[in-house]
Amino acid sequence: MRGRAAVAAWLAVFFLLGLGVWEFQAGHLMLIGYLAVSAVVYTFYALYRRCPWCRMPVLLKPVRCLGIELYLWTATAPDTCRHCGKPLVVAGNGKGRKAGN
Repeated sequence: MRGRAAVAAWLAVFFLLGLGVWEFQAGHLMLIGYLAVSAVVYTFYALYRRCPWCRMPVLLKPVRCLGIELYLWTATAPDTCRHCGKPLVVAGNGKGRKAGN
């Protein structure tokens, strides 16, 4: 749920930034810079956000097409791991694994 809210906030900021700077001389470059920085941040997030149990990236979504298993990158993180099915965050310590394991 937080991932969807983050994507909605990103789109709202992009829309508001576009309305505010489009008339400036360098407004177009500011939007391109915003998209470039967003792509870099998303790439680091996608690579480093992993399931605490199976250590697979949580944004990789397995898809079967013609009997072949392919992996696609998704925009939002799920509540459970798509590979092992365990929850990504355990209630209590917020770190995924139970304390002591």
